[in-house]
Amino acid sequence: MNHHRYVRAAVILAAALALAAGCGDKKHTVVGPGTPTPYPKLSSPENVMAALALSYQRRDSVETKLIYDENYQGTSIDPYGPPMSFYKWDEIRHVVALARTPTITSVTLLFPYALTRFTDLGDPPGWASIEVTDARIEINDITSYAVSSGETMQFKFVPTTPDSTSPTDTTWKLVRWFETKY
Repeated sequence: MNHHRYVRAAVILAAALALAAGCGDKKHTVVGPGTPTPYPKLSSPENVMAALALSYQRRDSVETKLIYDENYQGTSIDPYGPPMSFYKWDEIRHVVALARTPTITSVTLLFPYALTRFTDLGDPPGWASIEVTDARIEINDITSYAVSSGETMQFKFVPTTPDSTSPTDTTWKLVRWFETKY
């Protein structure tokens, strides 16, 4: 895995979620000593970010697939290279690669605890955005690899309404992800 993909992965949410191994069965994945942590329902953009962080840490490509919209596009702008684009299947393949790399013993994500949701008037009606700065990822792969992201990330979410599986009658998916390194 290249350095840029590790940094790219740091862009995922919620507060420090404990580490777990493998592509887990949602009903049997355990975080900590016997405490099951279910994935949150995708009933808000904040929950999508929490589920994204948890699925990434668990290296769970099945859950990761549910989080991204079919029209997802991620863009990474690095001052030292050309912009890079990522699509839903790129993100899923990355999680699969993490799960299949036997030397990776854990993945930990750290994001700001408070996430601020806002509406970008340039987006289609109904979309929501969350901006994150100072994300951190740690991947233990033979030796510990930690990155504090010197970047700003903006996540955009698209709603699906009505959705009877959601307590709010709306589910959300990640449709855009912009990261700018500085």
